[in-house]
Amino acid sequence: MLAAEEKRPGFIGWYRNPDRAVKESLAIAYEDNHAWKALRPDFLFFTETANGVVVDIVDPHGTHLSDALPKLKGLAQFADNYGGEFRRIESVAEADGKLRVLDIGRSAVREAIARATDAKSLYTSDLADDYK
Repeated sequence: MLAAEEKRPGFIGWYRNPDRAVKESLAIAYEDNHAWKALRPDFLFFTETANGVVVDIVDPHGTHLSDALPKLKGLAQFADNYGGEFRRIESVAEADGKLRVLDIGRSAVREAIARATDAKSLYTSDLADDYK
């Protein structure tokens, strides 16, 4: 993933978001089994564009984990509320031997996440693209 992101035009750098509760960590609330938890997306990427520096959230995700779908739902809600502050909000997972990406910035993807009963089916659907 890092190699692919570094090749994107205008790439400046990346930040490995801490996976623990520290002031330097971006945390996104999500609900799992009636309890609120914090998703800490793995990476923030910074890119120079004609309009200045933009930030992308890219979170590698395991579909086999029990909290996979609740985390996607939390990320989708975050994108509904704050998506305009980021150029990309994406979740990446391996499906059928390939890295697949869900563009959480797309309303159709967020709507599918809201209706989904499992995470893997989202990554194997036409809503996901191969990660490049």
